Amino acid sequence: MGGSVEIGSIPLDLDASGLLRLWWKSNRTGFLASVGLHGLLLLVFAIWALPQVIPGKNFVLDGFSTVGPGGPAGPEGPIQINTKLTPVDLPAGRGTSKTKSDSTEATTEKGSDSPAGAVNPVAVGGALAGRGTGTGGAAGGGGAGGGGGKGGIWQGLGVGTKPPTGIAAGLAWLARQQEKGGNWRLHEGYPDAGERVIRTDAGATALALLAMLGDGNTPIEGQHAKSVARGVAFLKSIQKANGDYHDHEELGRQTAFYAHSQATIAMCEAYALTGDASLKASCERAVKFLLESQHPKDGGWRYQPQSGESVGDLSVTGWALMALHSARIAKINVPFDNFERASLFLESVSEQNGARYKYQPGDPLEKVSSAMTAEGLLCRQWLGWPKDHPSQKDALKYLLSEENKPSWAPGRRNVYAWYYTAQALHNVGGPDWQAWYQHTSQLILQGQASGGGVVGGSWHPTKPPGSNEEYAAKAGRLYLTCLCLLVLETPIRHAAIYPETDQKEKAP
Repeated sequence: MGGSVEIGSIPLDLDASGLLRLWWKSNRTGFLASVGLHGLLLLVFAIWALPQVIPGKNFVLDGFSTVGPGGPAGPEGPIQINTKLTPVDLPAGRGTSKTKSDSTEATTEKGSDSPAGAVNPVAVGGALAGRGTGTGGAAGGGGAGGGGGKGGIWQGLGVGTKPPTGIAAGLAWLARQQEKGGNWRLHEGYPDAGERVIRTDAGATALALLAMLGDGNTPIEGQHAKSVARGVAFLKSIQKANGDYHDHEELGRQTAFYAHSQATIAMCEAYALTGDASLKASCERAVKFLLESQHPKDGGWRYQPQSGESVGDLSVTGWALMALHSARIAKINVPFDNFERASLFLESVSEQNGARYKYQPGDPLEKVSSAMTAEGLLCRQWLGWPKDHPSQKDALKYLLSEENKPSWAPGRRNVYAWYYTAQALHNVGGPDWQAWYQHTSQLILQGQASGGGVVGGSWHPTKPPGSNEEYAAKAGRLYLTCLCLLVLETPIRHAAIYPETDQKEKAP
């Protein structure tokens, strides 16, 4: 047989490649149409499967933040990013330690079962009643080391007259450091002012005033009334039209909202203790500025007024919440919504169901610290956590653990953490608080410079070197002295927020 045998139009002697070419020539149009159709269907299904845009929610990268306390300030600092997308009105940065069943929403409605619990700011009536005055005047109680209310408080703690004696020496040192303009300075004017990198007269003045007010001195009563009056006048004189007390024009400095919050606390306390109407407007403007500077959804504060693109930190937020707590003590209105948003922020920096806290949302579990845990817990107490809240019990156990026991050893001294721990423990009260205060006050008093003169009554910022979290090496002698005094004054500064159980009523 010559040639090839064909079936229809297909030659039978073609090899495989020939058959493939022939098939492509005959069917390519239909094949390409089919591929295009199926590709289009796959694209539609892929788009449908992507997260849908939720009206009213902007998404941010969870963990987007400037560096922590030791790094550059403001939006120009280095950033750390991970790629977990989180709606900005939900708590971000939940650590991997959370179980799958944990809710990522911080529900703040009354009766919530979430770790955040109900937001119900504590009652503030009589919050400053334990202070008396430096001379045993208007508010009742004795001066430093005196009788009356204060004397009874010291006696009840079993510490005798040592803390009030140390407080008196420390306040005398502060009075000697006040400048002619009524202000104090962090970075100069006395030995060992630290690295001189933190400069804010508003912050220094606020801290000194808090220490003096904490012992019952006011602008009109007490041994240091003149110093307090001059300091209050200085803060009023530098307040900007928008209410800001910070003494620098640039927003974004690390000191900005620390200084403003601390000054707001001092001014509100001075107003609450005296009822001086001339202080009211200044306090109200300061509180308004603070409220307007809170993150509109996430609820935190940081170095500048917060916006949708910024991320707050717990260190600044704790001072801001203390200012709002003090505003309530001074009977200045604080909208409930601001406390609800603050609760959302606290949830975003919490770990282990609210029993541990870290500096910023998105920080890993390893960033949990005693200072941030004590600060976070204190904020929860102000916002209404009950005394028997399980996460509060867990947090207190952590703060009282051996690893966090106060020590004056190099690298372990952390008066910043003790400042918050003291307040959280004092609110709960009981034997643990009493034992902690006895131990810690003794350590602090042993580190106080004796005598008068240039340094007598103060504390050295680097002997021993404190922990990095303490910041004494940077902020200097006046900063550390004020913190030490505030820790010592804890029993008298504020009334405990949880009422003591009347054992007699429960006795059979």
